Amino acid sequence: MTATYPAAKDDPATPMGAIYAEYPPMSRVVFPSGCEGWLVTRYEDVRLIFSDTRFSRNLLAPGAPCLIEPGDFSTGEHSILNMDPPDHTRLRKLTAQAFTVRRIAGLRPRIQEIADTLLRAMAEHGPPVNLVEMFAFPLPTAVMCEILGVPFEGRERFRQWSRVIVTPMAYSPAEVAQARRDGADDMAALVAVKRATPGEDLLSVLVHARDEDGDRLTEAELIDLATQLLLAGHETTVSLIATGIVLLTGNPDQLAALRSDPSLTAGAVEEIMRFDGPADASLLRVALEDVELSAGLVRRGEAVLAHTGAANRDEAAFPGASRFDIRRRNAPQLGFGHGLHFCLGAALARLEGEIAFRTLLDGLPGLDLAVPASAITWRPPLSIRGPEAVPVTWATTKPG
Repeated sequence: MTATYPAAKDDPATPMGAIYAEYPPMSRVVFPSGCEGWLVTRYEDVRLIFSDTRFSRNLLAPGAPCLIEPGDFSTGEHSILNMDPPDHTRLRKLTAQAFTVRRIAGLRPRIQEIADTLLRAMAEHGPPVNLVEMFAFPLPTAVMCEILGVPFEGRERFRQWSRVIVTPMAYSPAEVAQARRDGADDMAALVAVKRATPGEDLLSVLVHARDEDGDRLTEAELIDLATQLLLAGHETTVSLIATGIVLLTGNPDQLAALRSDPSLTAGAVEEIMRFDGPADASLLRVALEDVELSAGLVRRGEAVLAHTGAANRDEAAFPGASRFDIRRRNAPQLGFGHGLHFCLGAALARLEGEIAFRTLLDGLPGLDLAVPASAITWRPPLSIRGPEAVPVTWATTKPG
């Protein structure tokens, strides 16, 4: 029997990975578009699908399978997410220089400065506050705006269209299409500004690559790439920070351990990404030839959805996978992907997460949810996973 994807769940707070970890390694499913394909849930199979060039992200041919129709945020023909080599390689090389581990590490003082400023504003406001509005959203947004050269003052404008794009099931196809047009229009206008008055930012570099060596980047690719970088560069990290605080406050022993031992911070970010990461599914792929997985054969032309959240709860890779444990030392979590489409901004997201959690825990004694965890609203399935708002409180004076 072919199951409907995504599966229904009783509690919106339950990660889809927790549900699909109980599924067989391969299941036949029908997607919201009406297309059928395979849902793959085991760690080693998901890693293989992510890294094997026999699975393609180029789903633009007539009759190609799609996940959502027409609201899939990555269906643009010029999107790097929809490309295979050599086009994917060409675009990734242009942007990778801005996201090297060394370059990202150099941003630490500036990210910490932004985090400290936001923390002071929270302290001045006093509890309770919505952590998403006052910290989790502005921190990665400000950082990505500075990297790209996007005016931070315009954040509410691009927040409107980015939210629709990454939450397609909550809006009509017409609204999603309009949001994509709004994003492209905003980026085209900004490209024109960078063309007239270039700076040292990444967008100016991309404009230069387009204008001085046009075979490296078309105008449509330039606009789409800038839009994707801005969108992915803040939406996922907002959710990482917000979800992380929900998880930590819901696991007081883990929160206490992290508060007392800063060396656990990097591991906490990895465990949050594993246990309930922002990208709990993955993008649809199609098999270019027959491929044998551990649980069966995927035939040429069939659609495959490798479920990240389920793979991150595979007991074979993560013993005691249903337990949230910031000291975990098992297989590398797949929340940033793997292989060809591994998240370009993974190092940046990790650094922002580490700085965010340390700043919040060190600066806000007694940090806790201001509402029951059951009162938190979560984004719907097939969105960037995360809470809509996280009301928090803290002790206004240090004990003792």
